[in-house]
Amino acid sequence: MAPVKKDDSPPQSPVEEHEDMVEEDVDAEEENSDEEMEEDNDMIANADKVEIVSASSDQTAMTFCFKEEDHTIGNSLRHMINKNPEVDLCGYSIPHPSEAKLHLRIQTTNRTTAIDALKKGLEDLTDMCDHIFKTYEDELAKKDYEVWEEIS
Repeated sequence: MAPVKKDDSPPQSPVEEHEDMVEEDVDAEEENSDEEMEEDNDMIANADKVEIVSASSDQTAMTFCFKEEDHTIGNSLRHMINKNPEVDLCGYSIPHPSEAKLHLRIQTTNRTTAIDALKKGLEDLTDMCDHIFKTYEDELAKKDYEVWEEIS
């Protein structure tokens, strides 16, 4: 797998925040926030982009809402997440055509959480896109193509 490109902005995902609150109390989280930002700079989404819609005590089934996204990311991400053998179900919906929202439902086995499955799916999709881009650039660099002149 190709490495995920690191983002220099601090992580702000509700997914990360939810995990941190489960593991630590709020005071300990504030004390360690600078250290966590340095360690987790590879965060893929921020708090303005994704939120947990239905969170309960069951960490294996969650619905995430992606803002300003559509079928392009929905179907691709659904496909990548469903390839994970720890995922029982992954599906997405666009609640209303006039709203730019995408709901992604993930249900997993007891061996992982929905948040971890989402992270893995995002990483796998990023890796696949990086591979496709690199392969395209490599083929383009060979200059083994025909150039046509535009007719006006």
